[in-house]
Amino acid sequence: MKKVLSTLTALACLSCMAATAQEYSFKYGKISGDELRMTSYAPDPDAEAVFIYDDTYIHYVFANSIQLELERSVKIKILKDEGTHWGDVEILYHNRQAYRESISKLNAAAYNLVDGKVVKTPLKKQQIFTEEVSETTQRMKFSIPEVRAGTVIEYRYRLTSDFIGSIPDVNVQYSIPVVRSSTVVTIPEYFTHHVQSRGYVSLPIERTSDNEPFIGAGGESYSVTKYICDIEGVPALKKEPHVWHMADFRGGIEFEINGINIPGQIYEDFTTTWGKVFENLQRSEFGRYLNIRNPYRNEVAAIVAGTDNPLQRIHEILKLVQSRIKWDNVYRLIPARSPHSAANEGRGDSGSINFILAAALRDAGFQPQVILLNPRSYGRLPMTHATSIIGTFILRVPLENNSMVYLDATNPHADINTLPTDLLVDRARIYGMNDTATGWIDISSIAPSMVFSQISARLTEEGTLECTETDTETYQSAYSLSSRYASSGSHEAFVEKYEQESDISISELTVEGLNSAKAVMKLSFTKNVDTAGGLVYLCPTVSPFLKENPFTTENRKLPVEFPYPHRYRIITTISLPEGYTVEELPKPTRMIACDNGLSCKLNFQQQGSVIQSLFEFEMKHAIFPATQYKDLSAFYGFLTDLCNSQIVIKKP
Repeated sequence: MKKVLSTLTALACLSCMAATAQEYSFKYGKISGDELRMTSYAPDPDAEAVFIYDDTYIHYVFANSIQLELERSVKIKILKDEGTHWGDVEILYHNRQAYRESISKLNAAAYNLVDGKVVKTPLKKQQIFTEEVSETTQRMKFSIPEVRAGTVIEYRYRLTSDFIGSIPDVNVQYSIPVVRSSTVVTIPEYFTHHVQSRGYVSLPIERTSDNEPFIGAGGESYSVTKYICDIEGVPALKKEPHVWHMADFRGGIEFEINGINIPGQIYEDFTTTWGKVFENLQRSEFGRYLNIRNPYRNEVAAIVAGTDNPLQRIHEILKLVQSRIKWDNVYRLIPARSPHSAANEGRGDSGSINFILAAALRDAGFQPQVILLNPRSYGRLPMTHATSIIGTFILRVPLENNSMVYLDATNPHADINTLPTDLLVDRARIYGMNDTATGWIDISSIAPSMVFSQISARLTEEGTLECTETDTETYQSAYSLSSRYASSGSHEAFVEKYEQESDISISELTVEGLNSAKAVMKLSFTKNVDTAGGLVYLCPTVSPFLKENPFTTENRKLPVEFPYPHRYRIITTISLPEGYTVEELPKPTRMIACDNGLSCKLNFQQQGSVIQSLFEFEMKHAIFPATQYKDLSAFYGFLTDLCNSQIVIKKP
């Protein structure tokens, strides 16, 4: 009987598996009924959409000239309303003087199940648009019609490129899961090259050899190296908090072409070194703009005459440029127009503004250096090879004491060694330094950011704390305060938001030193405290430094990237009414974690009716690897408990 039951159970399981098995079609234009009926993707039930397939084929074509061709075919199932944006597609392509790219054979359609029948809605030519991103880059955009939850969409296109020394990177992973990804890249024997995978997905890249015919050459052929990567069940690259740029960790394949050598016909070296990148920049408008005339000569001369202090001169020149040219919120390495046009119009991109700043600094006797970088929102510069695709630059100024100061004039809240957070990258390149290893610098922490808070509080018999507070904030902490203050729109709105966040009632608040590397905020406020059974409960810092642990997930694959390293020091003095006594104080505590990268401590002193607490928190660097996540999570759990601990006061 047991054997019969076991057999029946097994048959039932197989029947269930068969009933729930999903049939997919990996052929373009063929849509299965299962694909149209599916409402969720079992390996990732919360997915808004899923790639059923993502096929990429890259190869070279030898005809009258050599060209690179990329053919891509995609099928996506839209599972939820919030996934309909996958029907909005953008394709970038480039044109630079004699070298061009073009897109052809674009085809797209949406498939919906309507009253039990499959309805196909193709993309029309008038629904395809092209726009200019920059002088050398265009963007083709289209929105597939009739896309909604339940729709299956397909699109395919061919990109033909004269840039034979640059194979596009192939993405295998996205923010939604992929049922199947197939990549085939063939590279002729004449090309020396290098291939590598990136991201945290293990990619099964197979390398084989084959032959391909010359077009119109009477059967002649050449050998190729073929790279094949077929992978199923690629998980979504899930968005995790405290990550600067998710695409930095996306699974994919990168190819580097070093050169081409066809005996007796063509020899060309494609190897991109930083030396070559710098040479090309020097020959371009970038090199010309490095030596432009300062449009603010009289103003700079007045600054030089007014102070001998080099830091004060730099500060005033920086503020001069910030006040004269408003940033248009566009990062550019090479300005779209002459920097002098930006100076005349009072508005410009990052390149224009910082070229003007460099010219002004030179007139003041400084020798500014250019630091190339990609903002965090663009993704990191590659470490494995040099690139000419660079987002912007900042300036570094050497001083006589062998120290350096860093400057960017795009944001009015920035100051000396105080940059917009988007520019605090761990990977920047010194312009003109050709050596691959020594040319890199980390500017994620260029100056010590600190908040020093002094709070004086008096407990009243009515159960409120009457407080005065002085916060002195430096460098990036000062930048953050200035940014928050400006984004509030008004002083009153800033005060109201501060009250809500801290659960206090503010009677007076002033801020001095906005838009500088040191700001001081002073406020007077009251705060209600908890009371029960003749006891009063007080937070050692009046308001908790941290209310909840932000790292509660059990595991994490990506590193934790904070805005910048910083330190807090909070000294709180609480005076008790006559007759009130301390029933309980939290124990003095100190904790260090993540190889001394994180630390906190809490100490107390009591003299009669006065309690003084010292709370300190320090984060020594901005990035913590995923291998330290468990320690980091445990530390923040401990820190949360510490910040929410209570001083217990007994009423008379």
